[in-house]
Amino acid sequence: MAVSTLVPKDDRKPQTIRLLVVEDSEPYLYLIQNAFKSREGIRWDVTVARDGEEAIRLLFEEERANAPLPDLILMDWNLPRVSGNELLQRIKTHEKLRRIPVLVFSSSAADRDIHDAYDNHANGYITKPGSVDVLTQIVETIEQFWIAVATLPKVLR
Repeated sequence: MAVSTLVPKDDRKPQTIRLLVVEDSEPYLYLIQNAFKSREGIRWDVTVARDGEEAIRLLFEEERANAPLPDLILMDWNLPRVSGNELLQRIKTHEKLRRIPVLVFSSSAADRDIHDAYDNHANGYITKPGSVDVLTQIVETIEQFWIAVATLPKVLR
């Protein structure tokens, strides 16, 4: 079966996937949000953190204990306030949060950044593309693998 023909596991009802996007570039954030929201068949419930500190608040704060956790995290590596490396370490050393797949999405193609991300248990490292068409293909590929093929863990607070 060709990858492009994959459909969500349960095609009887639209599936909602909670995605946390950690991105400090407003223009790139706009493109990412539009790429996910334009997908058909999957409803992407996108939550945004504009820096690592905001992501930590969203994921770790006690008063958000009733807020659902994301199913998938897409995060920039070069973040202000709290770096992507530190954020990833915090997520992957937490008893529950470490189960959430984290995809690093960075403009850096430096071997050191890629190695650091995988050393800290990133589930993937994607270099940001220079065109909207390639970004759309990446989002489609993320959906095809992480939603149609893989089974995401149910992580509760």
